[in-house]
Amino acid sequence: MLYYLIAAVVVLHTAFWGIGLSWLVLPRVWRRWWWAFAPGLGIALQSAVVWLGAHTPLAGTNVYAQWSELLPLGLLVAAVARHGAPAIGTRLRAAWSARGLLLLAGLAGAVLLWPMAQRGGWTLTASSLGSCDQADYAAGARVLGEFSRDDRTGFLGLSEVTKVGSADYFFDFWLRLNHFTPSALLAHNGTILGLQPYQLVSLTGVVLLLLNSCLVLLLARVAVGLRGSAALIPAALYLFSPLGAYAVHHGALGQLYAAHGIAVLTLAVLGAWRAGLRGGSVWAWAPLVLVAIWILAGSYNFILTVALAPAGAWLLAELWARRDWRGSARVAGLVLAMLAVSAVLFWGRFDGLIERFRLFDQYDFGWPVPLLSPEGWFGMLRDTELHAWPRAVRLLLSALTVGIWLTGVILLWRRQRDRALAAVALVLPVLAGWGLLVWEARTRANASYDAFKLFSVFYPELLAGLTCWLAVAWPARPTWWRRASLALVALVLVLNGHAAGLFARKMALPPLRVERSLLEIRRLERIPRVTSVNLRIEDFWARLWANAFLLRKPQYFSVHTYEGRLNTAFKGEWDLSDSLLRSLPLREADFIDLNPQFHAVRVKAPGRVDLAFGSGWHVQEAEGINRWRWSAGPATITVFNPGARPQTVNLALRVRALQPGRLQLELGDARLGGPRLLNGNLQRLEYKDVVLPPGASVLILSTDQAAAHAADSDPRLLAVALYGLSVQAEP
Repeated sequence: MLYYLIAAVVVLHTAFWGIGLSWLVLPRVWRRWWWAFAPGLGIALQSAVVWLGAHTPLAGTNVYAQWSELLPLGLLVAAVARHGAPAIGTRLRAAWSARGLLLLAGLAGAVLLWPMAQRGGWTLTASSLGSCDQADYAAGARVLGEFSRDDRTGFLGLSEVTKVGSADYFFDFWLRLNHFTPSALLAHNGTILGLQPYQLVSLTGVVLLLLNSCLVLLLARVAVGLRGSAALIPAALYLFSPLGAYAVHHGALGQLYAAHGIAVLTLAVLGAWRAGLRGGSVWAWAPLVLVAIWILAGSYNFILTVALAPAGAWLLAELWARRDWRGSARVAGLVLAMLAVSAVLFWGRFDGLIERFRLFDQYDFGWPVPLLSPEGWFGMLRDTELHAWPRAVRLLLSALTVGIWLTGVILLWRRQRDRALAAVALVLPVLAGWGLLVWEARTRANASYDAFKLFSVFYPELLAGLTCWLAVAWPARPTWWRRASLALVALVLVLNGHAAGLFARKMALPPLRVERSLLEIRRLERIPRVTSVNLRIEDFWARLWANAFLLRKPQYFSVHTYEGRLNTAFKGEWDLSDSLLRSLPLREADFIDLNPQFHAVRVKAPGRVDLAFGSGWHVQEAEGINRWRWSAGPATITVFNPGARPQTVNLALRVRALQPGRLQLELGDARLGGPRLLNGNLQRLEYKDVVLPPGASVLILSTDQAAAHAADSDPRLLAVALYGLSVQAEP
């Protein structure tokens, strides 16, 4: 229940920030659509406030967020004073016209939030289908929520780890190079609601998808002329598409913000052009253009280079059709002027743009994503990984998708040429760029990830253009064309609903989740004796969240962990580990047992030894809080005693054999105790007074039973599962 409540509050809070501004700045002809533009105006205004606050000595949104709420309230009061109290009723009646979309959005929100709420109860947390972006956004939210720009506390002052291009420190990295707006709004909303970033990040993806649907409906109406319930169909496809669910459950907040910004920009350009045709001033649309550019600059600044693709193509098409050079020049001048204003106001986001592209050349971001064929444009996909249906079905659905779109364009051309031009302009430039990335995917696997991102940020425009045939079919009499169109709509919605159900089932038990054990890492930040930390956490998701939870401590990484977290030598005083292997030193104060998954140990603690898995082990597995590694037969663990003298220790193992037998533990050539009976259940075995020589030595685990297959579907040979090994130093 809490997920649904907080999601509704975030939606209303975002709208609250934009209502007054929308009533004040929207051109008269579009004032009835204030409810569609209010979220974008609210996002831009909130983000701008955090941008301003980040350039002051104030220590984050925790200091100024509450006071900043007076700004949207003042704008709302000013709007009412300007238009008069009766205007409130007019605006509310205009919003009531969107009740159909509100119902669809509520249903979609319930579907997307349901899996998150299954294990959450009355707590909020983050979950992911596989991406670790949410931890990155949460770290940025803490930076912008708790620290000032010149604060060099802990990790924020560790330039040897945090340097990215010209940004030496973690705070500057968020201002110049990383996705500022997603983290800024997490920080601001978190302060207002009294919630931590990890509690809002997954939920925010759902909120953004719902808010974007307003613009999908408006694009379909304004650009291609869909009316009434027909305009709800592209909005419904956007809300229930597996492409949207994929973005939400991967935590792609920057992508969702960019989709909103591009939609606002496209609508503003279309509105300005049409106003110019009627003899009006294009400058009435300047605030919307400025808002769109800032949303893009603050979230996905690199997308600014192609953000005008649909709107620009539409302008060129109209220029070709009408030969109106002056009208096109006025609109182009408007966009360039607002681009210049945005660059002056938010120079850091533009100054870092070239560096952003250099980083793309340096790092191949992302992962391979299945390439979409035309049926995938409507979300007719097979599973949560976005795989297509078998070839025959795929070809049939693709032919149907392309055929009905082309038919719709031809029929529109005969009736309303400007609508047909809009349908083509909203689709072809995006598909051209997407196609180039698809071609590049032949030689660069992650180009498919870039293709998916490009497709996703333009998805509102694509859906509006691809459903242009509804503008012809919906008002027609019950002819074969309308029946065929309705049948296709039903098929598309059924297949999208199928995919939505798959996502809901999978995310009810998500592959990645911020569990209580991970949250307990935060205790280290409050312990004074833990002065600096080496993050020896193998799991990438956990390591990145640990970084977000420990920003007040200097941290060091052995592997490159996202941008702004460079690999360096381990210089921390403490090791934080999630290993199944634990070394317990002589003094209790030198070891912190956070929970069965995480522990911290002082690097130079007397009696501490280094432990590492050697040969003969399969990869780690987990189920709930239990973790283990299977041996494939005889398996080794490397032990390094850094002391100059032998160290006496007690060993404790938790093991489970695939089949009953005897376990023999050896240290080098010496056997430790006699063979221990294994009964196939989880057992604890202890070995007392084991002497570890100085330097490196090897523990060998072996059984008298040959490794075997656990099941026909598992090709691995398994012997013993190790659930944990503790090495306790003795005086």
